[in-house]
Amino acid sequence: MEYRHKMMRTAVGMLIDKAIRDIQSDPKRSIRNLADMGDNFSKTSAQKQFFKTAQEVLKKPDNPYNKLVLNMIRNVCPDTVKTVSLNFGYTGLNYGAEILRGKEAAAGKNIPWLLRFDCSVDGENTLSFREMDKILADSVSLGIYTCIIQLGGCGEKMGQVLKLCKSHRECCFFVAVKPTAALSPFREQMIKTPNLILSADMTGDGKEGTEEQILRNLHEWKCFYGFHAYYNQENVDDLTGDGFTQRMIDLGCLFGCYINSDLKDQQLEDQVYRHVCSHRGKAGEPLFVFDFNRDEQYISDKILCGKDLCVGPDGKVRLAGGRSADMHSVLLSDMVKTPGIQFAS
Repeated sequence: MEYRHKMMRTAVGMLIDKAIRDIQSDPKRSIRNLADMGDNFSKTSAQKQFFKTAQEVLKKPDNPYNKLVLNMIRNVCPDTVKTVSLNFGYTGLNYGAEILRGKEAAAGKNIPWLLRFDCSVDGENTLSFREMDKILADSVSLGIYTCIIQLGGCGEKMGQVLKLCKSHRECCFFVAVKPTAALSPFREQMIKTPNLILSADMTGDGKEGTEEQILRNLHEWKCFYGFHAYYNQENVDDLTGDGFTQRMIDLGCLFGCYINSDLKDQQLEDQVYRHVCSHRGKAGEPLFVFDFNRDEQYISDKILCGKDLCVGPDGKVRLAGGRSADMHSVLLSDMVKTPGIQFAS
């Protein structure tokens, strides 16, 4: 680890530790101080603007994020709160983004800031977790510290995912699971894995009561968790309704992610994006909601980096111009160095 980064990470970690302690006695003031701290560590004008906006929102005594942060502090393991804040907020979107911008300038191409693995199905060419570990280590060398792993109902793979979390302690892992995923055997390991964020699929096509149970379990285990839901014309009103939102808040979700299941339907995506924007900021709720496609692009634009790299179940990734690459035999850093290869937007 670079010495300067190690010192900065230690300093930020100490400030987060203090904030977690202070929130217990003076929550509103301490939460405002967190926004001030973010502003101080921002590198780009866009990042500074984000925290300036946050400061304005948090000045309101009745703003919803006081309750959201309090819920997080009270219901999630303190080490997880600290590590997620460090890994995603500081290392991923600040330090890592700075490295990425340097690599982009040298290569003359955009490099994704987010790595996604689809591990929800198995096949002949499925990547081994040893291969995933190698890909992650290579990606970190480029400045990529944020990873999404789609497990679906394959809860038996959680043990291998937790090994990846342990091997890459500065990365932030978002793991998406279906309500039917059997996670109980990994309870103790999950509790001891502070760079893990869980997202449960709340699309609504499972057995009645199953969805609520997985959220209750994650709450009992003091995990950092939220929900994701795939929307379409048939279910969008239910998934964005006040009743659904309140149910997710009552079940302890800290965030909610909406995913367009039909990328051709941009009008529907516009509708959902307007919804999530109207439920954030001054008019928000103690649940941070976002649209995956739109807000992922927003972050890419603000940190001046590429979007994401999605590794399919067969180990292949889609590149610009209809090309593809096989991660069994090529690393991301190889693609960055190869002239003519551009990443899909």
